[in-house]
Amino acid sequence: MYGKLTVVRASERRTKSGNAYWWCRCSCGREREVPGDKLSQNSARKKPLVTACLDCSREFQVEAVCAKNDREERQRRIDAKQRRAQLQGKVPDGWLSLPLTDAHARELGQVLFFRGTLCLRGHLAPYRINGGCLTCSGQKPSAAD
Repeated sequence: MYGKLTVVRASERRTKSGNAYWWCRCSCGREREVPGDKLSQNSARKKPLVTACLDCSREFQVEAVCAKNDREERQRRIDAKQRRAQLQGKVPDGWLSLPLTDAHARELGQVLFFRGTLCLRGHLAPYRINGGCLTCSGQKPSAAD
């Protein structure tokens, strides 16, 4: 077993370096021809490994990206909560009740959110989900002034 692949039989083919190819069956049932030098149980190798059929490999990549995005969004929300705690009494209470991030605002069906960070021009104000500080657009005064 190499990841989700089980070696079934040897192939007729050889790599340029002379290594054998192997026919492997993925846990999903598909077969794939894999060079022997790409099969290893040492996941710490610097060389890339083949651990699943092409379709399952793509699924793992997509799942990994989604998991990473979820992790980063959780961290952004934690950071925003910490910054907001330091800003209580310094910004209007209405801003502190806005969603924490743009993704959070989309989940709640709102168009404004407040991270508690300064924009590139140094304003401390809510943002619109499509980007843009409300002070830069002339809609709200900055709390940093």
